[in-house]
This record gives sequence, structure tokens and C-alpha cells, in this order.
Amino acid sequence: MNRYTLALALLMSLAADAAAAQQPSFDCAAATQPVEALICADGELAALDGELAEAYRARLAATAGDTQATLRLEQRAWSANRAGACGVEAKEAIEVDDAIGCLAALYRARIETLTPGDGRVAAPASAGYGWLMGQWRVAALRKSPAEAARAAAAAGWVGRDLTLAEAPITTLSGDSCSLPRYHAEPAPGSEFGDLSQFPTAVMVRVSCVGVALLDLVRLTDDRMLLSEGEAVLDLERRR
Repeated sequence: MNRYTLALALLMSLAADAAAAQQPSFDCAAATQPVEALICADGELAALDGELAEAYRARLAATAGDTQATLRLEQRAWSANRAGACGVEAKEAIEVDDAIGCLAALYRARIETLTPGDGRVAAPASAGYGWLMGQWRVAALRKSPAEAARAAAAAGWVGRDLTLAEAPITTLSGDSCSLPRYHAEPAPGSEFGDLSQFPTAVMVRVSCVGVALLDLVRLTDDRMLLSEGEAVLDLERRR
């Protein structure tokens, strides 16, 4: 039994006491999942879970029709992906404090999405990234995956179009996201190779309910690199 498993067992034994101080949106006495145990055993996470549930109910009551249906799907996807996004159920052990910190950040971001402040309309997820919005065409396969099947699939993407938007988007591999989030990263990842000839290269990560979908690197106004899975592709802006 590794350190994470031992700590998790202890957290589960303390969950009922923690829940008495801060009540999450579910019954801690019936909690069976590791992510639920973490939430029940940490006062801040328990409070955030309750706050998120209230924010979701309020947002749901303010919507109708297709918008409400989309919101329900988004929330289910977020709940299903939170443990994986923070490594709670990963094969490799993760420090409990790291998992709790990750979950807290994930909860705060979701609450912010559901509750725009001061009654104002929330800034779009792509705010500040207008330069990458629009249609792009896959011009070439820059780096191929090692596995033959994935390499063949990536080669088939050449010539295809990819539309980047505030919402929704569909990746080249067919993953869809109704509310993508765009975040600048400190520097392009090593998978993009030597970019010394592009000193102003900027990397943006596209995620969906906390799970990374794509990494994009702006080379020029009309040229970009995309990393999806193990493939790296050259993109050209469509006019």
C-alpha cells in the first residue's frame, strides 16, 4: 500500500468529522469514490463543493431549452473528469496535498464560470486569444506518433480544416467541447522541437472541464503548430 493509499484511507476515516463542519453537496457517509473522500475530509473542498452545487442550481434555473440541456451535459462531464484531471485515480501515486490543491483550483474555476461577478456577462473563454480564432487548415504532419495506427490517423488529418472558436469546438480526433478554455503557457513544450527562429512564439493550451485537449503554438499571424496526442502538425490560416 503506497503513501497515497494510506493517506486516503485515513482521510476516509475522518470524512464524517470534516463533513460536520463543512457540508458538501452529497452524503459523506455514503461516499465510496476516492475523490469524494478527499472532498469530505477537507473543509475547504467540502465548502467549495457545496458552493458549486448552489451556483449550478441557480444557473440551471436561469436557463431553458437547449441551453439548459447543454449546461447539464457540461456539469456531468466536469464531475466525471475532475478526479482524472487532478490525478486522484492515476496509477502513479500523487501527493494528497497536491490532489487537494488541484481540486480546489478546479472547483474555483468552475464556480467562476457559473457565476459571473457583479451581474455582468462573463468574459469569453477565449478573451485575449482572438488571433487564433477562425478556420485553420492542416498543412503538414511535423511529428508522427510512434504507434502505427495513430501515425496513420494523424497522416489522414493533413488537408483537413480545424475551427477554433469560443464555443463549441471539435478536435481533429473527434473530441468535442461545448465550452473550451484557452490558457497561455510559459513556453512551448519540447514536443514542438527547436523554435529558436520564432523568438515570439506563444503557446496556448485548450482544455475542456479541466482536461487538456490541444496545445497550440503561434509562429506568425498565419502559421501555427498544433499538438494533439503524440502528433504535431503545421497549421495555416484559411482566408
